[in-house]
Amino acid sequence: MNVRIIGRWGAYPAAGEASACYLLEAGGQRFLLDCGSGALSALQRYIPLSSLSTVVISHHHHDHIADLGCLQYACLIDSDLMRRDKPLRILLPREKNGDWPLKDMKGTYSEGISHTTILAEESGMRLSFFRTDHDGYCLGTRLEAEGKVLVYTADTRYNEALMPWLEGADLLIAESSFYNGQEAARYGHMTAAEAGRLAAKAGAKRLVLSHLPHFGEISVLQEEAAAEFGGEIILPDSGIQLTV
Repeated sequence: MNVRIIGRWGAYPAAGEASACYLLEAGGQRFLLDCGSGALSALQRYIPLSSLSTVVISHHHHDHIADLGCLQYACLIDSDLMRRDKPLRILLPREKNGDWPLKDMKGTYSEGISHTTILAEESGMRLSFFRTDHDGYCLGTRLEAEGKVLVYTADTRYNEALMPWLEGADLLIAESSFYNGQEAARYGHMTAAEAGRLAAKAGAKRLVLSHLPHFGEISVLQEEAAAEFGGEIILPDSGIQLTV
């Protein structure tokens, strides 16, 4: 299972980069976790958009969905040009029926998911979702494939109730929006130290810091996480690929 960091920023992308977006390749499939601002431009450095099979959206805040509509247009064009064999599946968090409708168009279709959804794919992948402690309905993702476990916290406050979903992660992608001493919880987010604490308590093997802030010296985030977690901590550059 491979993971490429397409977008590492929270709120908005740095120049030439993207906000939340992660490309996963497992079981012969390519799919995205979130599709934030700048994601499509960055993603096309690595793969054609027509090769995507699924997009998982964590919640409807703009820094996680800003490029989703443009991706739908790309799928429509690729379908008309016969570059896409199957429509793109878009998995959308819906707390209740009718919540957050997305207009389907040629080349895409949407399915609702919730914190009780478990998807067992033909390729052997298993996707399960959990509600995070964020403002609005937000879902983290746990993916099990090829004997490995990847967990994406999406946006969340520090909350040990998440622990059953994080346990044993080979790779934990955790939001790290603030530094020590700042009021992360006030904004529905975590500090890097809190991300490290979750990783340590969950017994994660590696921790990727994501949803990075546009202030301060971001190398400090890694230092603060390391005070809580003794495993490998990755403060990613945009575009890096990791093998799980």
